[in-house]
Amino acid sequence: MVVTPLDHTAEVGFQIEAKTLEGLFQGAMQGLLEAIFAHPPKGGSQRKRLRLAASDLETLLVRFLNELIYLIQTKGFVPGKARIRIEEGEEGVVLSATLWGEPFQAAFGFLGEVKSATFHGLAIRKEKGRWRTQVILDV
Repeated sequence: MVVTPLDHTAEVGFQIEAKTLEGLFQGAMQGLLEAIFAHPPKGGSQRKRLRLAASDLETLLVRFLNELIYLIQTKGFVPGKARIRIEEGEEGVVLSATLWGEPFQAAFGFLGEVKSATFHGLAIRKEKGRWRTQVILDV
């Protein structure tokens, strides 16, 4: 998985490339954490489960990132590791995830608040056997 920061005015962005769709979503989580913390956790002693559905992969990715932002900034839970599964379902595309993390700590080096993930320039595509996208976060 490769996560490359993007230079974007008034927002934070990054590109992701991964072998699997699940790896792409894990890379997006990593990029989000690196936008919020200087030293995000790499795992954690607490566990949370998520189940999200959307009509398409782009909407699912935005929902996933916004749910992570909610957990971090409202619930004080900072995920460090995730096991993610993405499947087609009756509701569209369904993400099931187990997150391991820690309570919000000063040691993580809080860099600033992220308001939300956006749809700006968002397109998930598979090229030459690898999944690619870019994410822009509203800060």
